[in-house]
Amino acid sequence: MPLYRCTAPTGTLDTKRRQGVVDAITSIHCELTGAPKTFVHVQFHDATGEEATPVVLHGGIRAGRTAETTAELVRRCVTTVAGILELSESDVSMRTSSTPASWIFEGGRVLPEPGEEEAWLTAEA
Repeated sequence: MPLYRCTAPTGTLDTKRRQGVVDAITSIHCELTGAPKTFVHVQFHDATGEEATPVVLHGGIRAGRTAETTAELVRRCVTTVAGILELSESDVSMRTSSTPASWIFEGGRVLPEPGEEEAWLTAEA
């Protein structure tokens, strides 16, 4: 957690573009939230037929982020992914959903609340 999904028409995302999307989303998320890179996961899904356009991003993030942080996260992800894929920003849509940290189990433990990551990582050692 967080889990980002990128759904794009089949054949749109070669390995280089996928890596670019992973790097960009990870960087944006960590910069805006302070979460460690190891928390960020990005999945890719191919869309066919009528669902093939536009590119759709979904960010499943921990609850507790401010509306401003979430809005900036969406804005930057859409702008950056559109640039990587050489698309207009209007061809990329994004939504987020929030899940309480206490509902997320990763690395053998329940995730910390936003802002408590450092203590969680230190306790792991």
